[in-house]
Amino acid sequence: MKKTCLFALLLLTARCWGQGSYTLPLAKANTALSLPAMTAGGGVLYEAHRSFDLLRFSNELQVSAYDLATHKELRHTIISVPRIHGARAAEGFFLSPDGQTLVYAELHEPNLLLVLSKDLSEVRRIEALPFTSADNYRLFAGFDESGLLSFASGRSGKLRFVRMNLSDFKITSEVTGPKQLNAEPIIWSPKSRTTWVQLPSGTWQEYREDGSPSGAELAFNFLHGADKGATVLGASRLLAFYGDFSAQGAVAVYNNGHTGDLELKCVPYRYSSGEVPDYAGAICTTSPDREPEHGGDKILSSEFLLLNADRPTIAWRHPMDFLSVADSNDPDTGLQRGDPLLYRAGSKLMIVAPSKVSALTVYEIEAPQ
Repeated sequence: MKKTCLFALLLLTARCWGQGSYTLPLAKANTALSLPAMTAGGGVLYEAHRSFDLLRFSNELQVSAYDLATHKELRHTIISVPRIHGARAAEGFFLSPDGQTLVYAELHEPNLLLVLSKDLSEVRRIEALPFTSADNYRLFAGFDESGLLSFASGRSGKLRFVRMNLSDFKITSEVTGPKQLNAEPIIWSPKSRTTWVQLPSGTWQEYREDGSPSGAELAFNFLHGADKGATVLGASRLLAFYGDFSAQGAVAVYNNGHTGDLELKCVPYRYSSGEVPDYAGAICTTSPDREPEHGGDKILSSEFLLLNADRPTIAWRHPMDFLSVADSNDPDTGLQRGDPLLYRAGSKLMIVAPSKVSALTVYEIEAPQ
């Protein structure tokens, strides 16, 4: 594997990390209609995506397990799922805290919550999830600190948090949280039982699930543009993104009472999944084409930025396309982005990224803890 030495132009501290990459093929993948949902644990990458026939119908879920040390596929299975037509967004694929169970979710009609063993055999499923037509911007956030399945949505202007047993799908708790003027995105950490809400002033404020404020907040005045979302990294830790049409941007961080920011020559959006302490990913776009004859707001270039959230700084960067699929043109009926999965194995930090081709690219970065 070829080693390269990469220097990020915007690093605040000089650093050279060894990096290598390889690809993992995806069976019958069409990233224009379905993006891979991914999780990892114990050195194994798990991936799930729908496959489609020539008429854009789908009733099969392709599920694979890969050994990240040998780069080999360990197992592959095909599971029958509700038949749909056209693009389909998955809401998540998560590994249980004990590493024995996988859960895959699609939260819009037809609903699906699929429980698999780690050998990829089906254990149980449910097609009636704890949502009604009143629930907007539905979210499946995996497992909380006690192993309960964790769901959130917006209802009547307030956030709603629901826990469910893995074994029998019974609801164990339902909590009404703080008001949120715009229920998208829901920035929630079920393990710390906290959520972040953006106030009309633009300030991000942390609340407990019952709606009481924790006292943590991030106020950042970016003079050149609007907010572009945020990502939570646990209790009292937040990364917020800002940018404008002239390709100027910034990342601001709140970390347990401390704040910091990093200005960028691009517009960043949150773009990663997985739980790796101190790191998060962003897709940063530059050179937007605003001429109608050239496609209007087509993005001409974008990069993935691996951010060290403590300072923040750019730890690593690489050219990458932004990918997304939606169930329809309505943003409230299911939207999935091609978020790269972050996974740490010893001194290596792995970034597993989907692309327009039928494969995943795994970038291995030497990132000492």
